[in-house]
Amino acid sequence: MARVHLHIEAGCAVISFDNPPTGLLTAAMVGEFETALDGALASEDVRVLVLTGTVPGVMIRHFDLADLAQAAKALAETPVQPPARWDDSVFHRLTRRLETCAVPVIAAINGDCMGVGFEIALACDIRIAQAGDFSLGLPEMNLAMFPGGGGTVRLARALGVARALEWIATARVVSPDEALAHGLVSEVVADPLARAWEMAGAMTARSPGAIAATKRLVHAAQGSDLEAALSLEQQAVNERLGSAQVRRRLEAYLRSDADLRDFIAD
Repeated sequence: MARVHLHIEAGCAVISFDNPPTGLLTAAMVGEFETALDGALASEDVRVLVLTGTVPGVMIRHFDLADLAQAAKALAETPVQPPARWDDSVFHRLTRRLETCAVPVIAAINGDCMGVGFEIALACDIRIAQAGDFSLGLPEMNLAMFPGGGGTVRLARALGVARALEWIATARVVSPDEALAHGLVSEVVADPLARAWEMAGAMTARSPGAIAATKRLVHAAQGSDLEAALSLEQQAVNERLGSAQVRRRLEAYLRSDADLRDFIAD
């Protein structure tokens, strides 16, 4: 029985994690997630991707520790020789695909989201959390371990080095409201999936090319120095501003009386 589901509707793909009652992510589900992601990104109809959970109060509680124990045993018996590559890890491959795909990715965090679940959420472009007594964070240090799915890098980028080190080293988890205060989520709402659908509707009404370029530029600003990021931005502006679609939009706007904030051409 599949535990990861893909639903595509109105330009939005929703990948949901469904493993009641625990909400754990198993090794088998990782493969299902990859298959669902393949399907979502292969569809020309998909303009926004949403990740969420179906178990009430849980997006992904954390990775299944039984599967983690098996992986630890295998590594002990057959050590991987250095140097390691980032794409040796299926988690790194999956999270990088979330970051580098052309469509915005929204995490609708409907409850607890820790460990690898939070690492997946950190790789999403936008995070919306459900209000309530839930926990978000990277508690791997409780296992004398540290995040291995990109959490050390992405949390440091989100919080800064000092706070990320403190949180990981002390296995700190936070409430949705605390996550909001630290900028780890954009909003805390009663129904994050409904809010994600609302946000997706606003995005699908805009130019997919312009949104894809914006996503690429925003991520580039974190991964390069300022001058390189600005050069990339200028190149993208040159390419985008000269496109027929932008010219049509500009002409239509100039013919209208609409406020630019509300203007959406067909």
